[in-house]
Amino acid sequence: MSDDSQLIAIDQLKIGMFIKLDLSWFEHSFPMSSFKITNQSQLNELHALNLKHVRYIPSKSDLLSTSAPNKVNKQTLTENIPVSAQIFDNIIEAKRARFEKLSKQREELARCEEKFVQAANVVRSINKTIFSQPEQTIKEANKLVDSVAEVFLNSNDTVMHLIQQTGANEELYFHTLNVSVLAMMLASEMKCTEAQIKSVGLAALFHDLGKVNVPEKILNKTEPLTKPEQNFFELHTQYGVDVGQKAGLPSIVLEVIENHHEHMDGSGYPKKIKGDAIRMPTRIVTIANVYDNLCNHIDPSQSLTPHEALSLMYAHKRAQFDPSVMATMIKSLGVYPPGTIVRLSNEAIGLVMNVNVGKPLRPRVLVYDADIPKEDAIILDLAEEGSDLSISASIRPGVLPKAIFDYLNPRKRVNYYFDSTSKKSGNHPQNGGA
Repeated sequence: MSDDSQLIAIDQLKIGMFIKLDLSWFEHSFPMSSFKITNQSQLNELHALNLKHVRYIPSKSDLLSTSAPNKVNKQTLTENIPVSAQIFDNIIEAKRARFEKLSKQREELARCEEKFVQAANVVRSINKTIFSQPEQTIKEANKLVDSVAEVFLNSNDTVMHLIQQTGANEELYFHTLNVSVLAMMLASEMKCTEAQIKSVGLAALFHDLGKVNVPEKILNKTEPLTKPEQNFFELHTQYGVDVGQKAGLPSIVLEVIENHHEHMDGSGYPKKIKGDAIRMPTRIVTIANVYDNLCNHIDPSQSLTPHEALSLMYAHKRAQFDPSVMATMIKSLGVYPPGTIVRLSNEAIGLVMNVNVGKPLRPRVLVYDADIPKEDAIILDLAEEGSDLSISASIRPGVLPKAIFDYLNPRKRVNYYFDSTSKKSGNHPQNGGA
């Protein structure tokens, strides 16, 4: 509660005021108990609650000082007028609908997280059996790629979820999986064929294969690498080609393994090729790889927020990437990718949980509310809340008060997986989603 909050009479409410209802979440039909009044319909609904007084917060309001309302003396405050039976029934029905929607959203997240863990287990197996059982390993990798591709090929809406439950010491497997699903999303959004989407996905799953021959002390070093260490690290592209050839990986996969650190401006490695010499599958995997490395740095303190990573790539690294892939990346992830801490237009703070790839500026946001237990936190679907509620800014997790940080729990690692609405059945969610 802001220090400048004050009680005002209900008939003094005006558009532009930021208010807090001293009611439980189930006693009104608004998305949250604290919000800025932006239209007449909200005023009408507030009057229908039959409250006598409301808490008004001037510092968060958009009113001229000359139009500020008169304060109410707390000593003269009387009880609120009871809500009529019909209005109460309407409020309860509206809140029940919101609660049911919230329950379904939580079920979607839980199911998607379970599928992510299953996929990560497949990736772990791939890395461990590529030498001893190459044919079986490639077969399992193709199965995983097929299951992810199905989401993009057989869905009406593709939803990218933030995965919050991860195990320790799984960075390599999660990175590989992140790059694969992001690369397949990009290929799908760029209208690639089914075969091309799957080829990109398979290449992404094996893009870091050569790291098996790089010492862990180099891979896990958080300080800058020495020149010899950097030279050794850069050899992972050639090591990957060697391992991939012995395993019988397709030529396009080998090409991506070798060139996924090459850049369009010739500043990459190992051969400093550029422009047309870099084919589209490599361009797609490269941009997904850079994005995930920025979000999930080996030193967590250096990890960027998803919003910062996209901004850095666009503002300072744009020459390294194919312009069409970069544009698709921004369009698909939105300005506020999952994992971004945001401030809403009603001043609430939240964590972007998932993005509808077709509506990237209207994601679902898990909202901090001190009056609601963390396990019951509200998830607002901005795509369904109307234009009155939107994201106004992104926020670095480090500047959050501890109570809000602990409540939202922004993770040091950002992992994604996808769900969808099936084109075939029209049901949401589908059983075969990624």
